Amino acid sequence: MDMGLEIIYGVGAFVLLTALIFAVLQYHFRSRRAAQTGDDVTRERYERNET
Repeated sequence: MDMGLEIIYGVGAFVLLTALIFAVLQYHFRSRRAAQTGDDVTRERYERNET
């Protein structure tokens, strides 16, 4: 039982580490045009909601 719990913790830590690495790489290699388009859409929605 003790060894099974350690394996679960190890797998969970590995999954979290993998997700963190994936998120950092996605942020690092993001498209500048896509980021600018997202900012423009957000700004437009905010202005439309404000008036």
